[in-house]
Amino acid sequence: MDQQKTKTNELARGVRVFIALAVLTVIEYFLGMAEAPAILLAIIAVIKAGLVIWYFMHIFRLFQSEGGH
Repeated sequence: MDQQKTKTNELARGVRVFIALAVLTVIEYFLGMAEAPAILLAIIAVIKAGLVIWYFMHIFRLFQSEGGH
C-alpha cells in the first residue's frame, strides 16, 4: 500500500507542476501582450526552466542518498 501512496503522491506532484507551468505560461503571454519589461518575462522563463529541470529532469535525485531506486 505504501508504493501505491508514493505513486499517487508523484502523480499529484506532476499535476501541480503541470498546472504551475500552464499558469506561468498564461501570465507570460499576457505580460508579453501588455509589453511588460523584458526582465519580468526573463524571471518567469527562469522559474519555468527551474520547474522543468527539477521535476522532469529529476535533478532533485542528485541530492538524495544512494539506494532509493
